[in-house]
Amino acid sequence: MSYQEVDMPFQYSTEFRRDVSARLLAGEPVKTLAEELSVSRQTLYKWKHQALVDAGKRPGTKSFEVDSLAQARRTIGDLEAELALVRAASDLFNGEEPISPKESSRSLEG
Repeated sequence: MSYQEVDMPFQYSTEFRRDVSARLLAGEPVKTLAEELSVSRQTLYKWKHQALVDAGKRPGTKSFEVDSLAQARRTIGDLEAELALVRAASDLFNGEEPISPKESSRSLEG
């Protein structure tokens, strides 16, 4: 299978998407824009829905909130991993070497 045969999503630029969303909010029909821009109707309906949410005209999560939430989750994950390392290092310096669950079960058998 060649690279071209793989079904991969196409990424549109943020500026293009913003311009098209503005046109959709201004009332241009999805069908007309789909034909003019060679963008699927389904994609344009998604963009229109998100544009309405971002404009406060429909309930839902705004685009910028999703970005902030994703960044916060990444930060939390990084901090939790760092905390685990600090705890392990602290245990080593205090003479309490951390024991993995597999090692502790072996020590009970012997």
